[in-house]
Amino acid sequence: MNELFGIPLDTLLVVLVGTLVATVGTLAVLALRNRILLKLAVRSATRRPGRSALIVVGLMLGTAIIAAALTTGDTMNHTVRATAVDALGATDETMAPRGAVDDIPGALGASTGTGWVDDSAVDRVAAALGDSGLADGVTGAIVDQVAVQAPSTRQGEPSVVLFAADPARMNGFSKITGSSGEVGLGDLGPDEVYLNAKAASELRIEPGAEVVVFAAGSPQEARVRDVVEFEGAGTADAALLVPLAAGQELFGHPGEIRAVLVSNRGDDFGGAELSDEVASLLEPVAADLDLEIQTVKQDALEAADEAGATFVAFFTTFGTFAIAAGILLIFLVFVMLAAERRGELGIARAVGTRRGHLVQMFTFEGAAYDLAAAAVGALLGVAVAFGMVFVLAAAFGAADADEGLQIEFAVTSTSVVVAFAIGFLLTLAVVAVSAWRVSRMTISTAIRNLPEPPSTKRRRQLVRALAGVGAGVAFIVLALASGTFTPLSLGVSLVLMSLVPLLRLAGVPERVAFTSCGLGVLVFLLLPWRVIESVFGDLAMDFTTWIVSGLLIVIATVWVIVFNADVLLGGVMRILGRSKALAPVLRMSIAYPLSARFRTGTTLAMFTLVVFTLVTGMASNGSFVRAINADEYGGGFQVRAGTVGAGAIEDMAGALATTPGIDAASFTAVGSQSVLAVEAEQVGAGRPAETYLVRGLDTPFLEHTTFGLGQLGAGYESEQAVWDAVRTTPGLAVVDSTIVPRRDNWNFGPLPDFTLSGFYYEEGTLDPITIEVLDKQTAARARLTVVGILKDTAPLEMLGISTSQETLEAAFPGRVDPTIHYYDLAPGVDPREAAVQLESAFLENGLDAQAIEDVVDEVVAANLTFNRLIQGFIGLGLLVGVTALGVISARAVVERRQQVGVLRAIGFRREMVQGAFLLESSFVALTSIVVGTALGLILAWNIIDDQRQQPSWENLELVIPWSNLLLIFTVVYAVAIVATVLPARRASRIRPAEALRYQ
Repeated sequence: MNELFGIPLDTLLVVLVGTLVATVGTLAVLALRNRILLKLAVRSATRRPGRSALIVVGLMLGTAIIAAALTTGDTMNHTVRATAVDALGATDETMAPRGAVDDIPGALGASTGTGWVDDSAVDRVAAALGDSGLADGVTGAIVDQVAVQAPSTRQGEPSVVLFAADPARMNGFSKITGSSGEVGLGDLGPDEVYLNAKAASELRIEPGAEVVVFAAGSPQEARVRDVVEFEGAGTADAALLVPLAAGQELFGHPGEIRAVLVSNRGDDFGGAELSDEVASLLEPVAADLDLEIQTVKQDALEAADEAGATFVAFFTTFGTFAIAAGILLIFLVFVMLAAERRGELGIARAVGTRRGHLVQMFTFEGAAYDLAAAAVGALLGVAVAFGMVFVLAAAFGAADADEGLQIEFAVTSTSVVVAFAIGFLLTLAVVAVSAWRVSRMTISTAIRNLPEPPSTKRRRQLVRALAGVGAGVAFIVLALASGTFTPLSLGVSLVLMSLVPLLRLAGVPERVAFTSCGLGVLVFLLLPWRVIESVFGDLAMDFTTWIVSGLLIVIATVWVIVFNADVLLGGVMRILGRSKALAPVLRMSIAYPLSARFRTGTTLAMFTLVVFTLVTGMASNGSFVRAINADEYGGGFQVRAGTVGAGAIEDMAGALATTPGIDAASFTAVGSQSVLAVEAEQVGAGRPAETYLVRGLDTPFLEHTTFGLGQLGAGYESEQAVWDAVRTTPGLAVVDSTIVPRRDNWNFGPLPDFTLSGFYYEEGTLDPITIEVLDKQTAARARLTVVGILKDTAPLEMLGISTSQETLEAAFPGRVDPTIHYYDLAPGVDPREAAVQLESAFLENGLDAQAIEDVVDEVVAANLTFNRLIQGFIGLGLLVGVTALGVISARAVVERRQQVGVLRAIGFRREMVQGAFLLESSFVALTSIVVGTALGLILAWNIIDDQRQQPSWENLELVIPWSNLLLIFTVVYAVAIVATVLPARRASRIRPAEALRYQ
């Protein structure tokens, strides 16, 4: 992984390490100048190891979350890189006919008419590289899809990669390893082949078995000489290896190759660094031979870096709330430490210690905790990521390497150091702020352990309040000027929150001021977004909107709860306080939270923040996943299939009627597609052309399809009208939604290189847009007019610019044979059985069929698994809440030792003391769970309601996973109580005589 939020990781590492060294150096200088303060800090940190360990646990969680996110990015980066190397082996560049592409999105179809190259091109390329020392291997090769059948096991594999290369030119490329060691293509006799382990497993055969290879529809019998390991161009999945001459004979192209492969000097990864130099050196030869150079390895590794950065951004965004909760916990820990030592700190100030000395002493102590916490947290994050790898593997892995990522755990020292540095510096900054707050005390009240008197600096309060109002207004103006929601939410909230001190200065009671302003923030941020946009106009949203709004919603909620807790708890007393045995315990458990509003509010904020995030994510994401169904995903068809390029079937309906083993009456409609890689550009946009796909949809497909459209062209009243127009009017097209600009950006991954502009997807009617597409192989061009945009629910296999097959055939003759087919079935026909029959009947065409309902089940399962991973990652924040309760309970035992002694002296039994502590924790945990769930569901409903305004999700419904939420929160509540049990038991065992003498 090379970047974090767009910042090069190496640069970030240097900056962080530099800042870390400077910070530690500054602390060291201060420590040398004030050794007594250092000794006092170290003594405080080491005299109670159990308490110190609890503090370290609380401080390390933020670092652990950051480390887990970075390690996950490393894992995905390594996985994609390893997948690329497994597929490409030592091949770094390819030279092939212009427009040749095998990277069709999804699992269906292939390009046709990609052309062949005279094998004399290999010598030209080798000569051009000459003595440059940049490459160590050049060979001509055929890399194409074939079908293979094993008569002995009656198994067939419709899509096997055939790799054929010149045996004499394999030096520099990956070795072929057989059962008895290294072997070569030259060792194969006539009609002998090698299979890799994946192909042998699929066919259930061993060396010596007979197979039938179907290339270009012609069967060729062969014998498997050995099962080998080989990393070559496209051979990560099932593969068959033969010498170049045998491959040319199979395809009927003697003396021709599909591509020239080049292996650069260096290992599998290092060689890609030379790709730019090699491409520059070969450009004249490529131009002369009318070929195209593709730096395949370099492109794949760059895609791996993007994938890693995307996952880090994803997990750190969803972990933001847990990190925020961790910061609150750090702040709370040091405030409680200060409260415990308030008397001694007051005495220290009385005998001449300055505020700066107190800040230094607390910072030294915090740095000691911080150092241990950052180190342990970074290692814990790596361990958490290791566990997440198994979930990722379930979500993204696949039996076929071409259809999924084979997740492999990986972690780099850079990520661990960056996580450590961020965790250490972030925690130290919070510690320093906490220390500064601790130092602000009145000496007399501190010595007597009395509450701090209210501030009398009215002018300062007025200035701060007016500054807050001014900043809020500035954010609102910025929001209206830029059309973005995040500064608006921040601005309105700042104005309302800044009114609190103004109201207090005007004599408004504290409860009224905080409650009214908190409710104002809540009402504004929880309003349906369409209501807000009806007032302020259309506003752009992204994940910062969710983060900022979430934090502000929780702050406002805590204000309302804390300043009205006596009313809430008074109601509890009226309900449960009738029991004489329970009444005194309830009163004591209520009194302490009310007397320590800041601590209670901070703890509530930590717990509520994570519960709110978890509920919002589970309800909204789950609703989108549940909206995926076979009707939307299949576009009116029940089975889909793809053939290899050499096995294209031009008339699938006719083939069904004449092919043995197929009941044509089972198929009521058959639609076909062709696919072609082109250079596409939006006419008049002023941007260069980029590679994209164009699809040709035949007449039966266009007549039968029900794929929904998220935006209709001007003048069209329905989706069917658009599809009819594409069918009957040449040059009209529909595009997928991934290339369309949006006002709201809820994506993490990079956009396609080819995109449209000049409108927003959310805007409704689409004015016609003209796109020009170029077939690089034939230099033919065509202009297409976009009259519709597919819904977001369209499958990956519909990505591209879709027009009629007649339009493409007229523009690019011989280049667009149909290789993708969709089938609708007669009532009572099982889609799965139909798919099996199709594969068996058209094996020689390499046809691979899937029942749409199976595809949907796989997509839903993968999404649900990934959602559970996100839930687990967010759920790490619940550890912060549980830890907070444990820390608070442990500190409360020390802080309230004398109070507990008094209670025991006046007749409180041990179980009553224990019950009071447990009820306090229950109040915080249950309040956070209930309030966080309510807020999360309201925000999730807003998200669903906003998306329902778009045609893509007009039928979207909020799905609340009550059973999952109940299970999670039951476990969390139980763990929270368990975390409080030990401190509660310790409090109940305090002896009155000892407690009352305790100082």
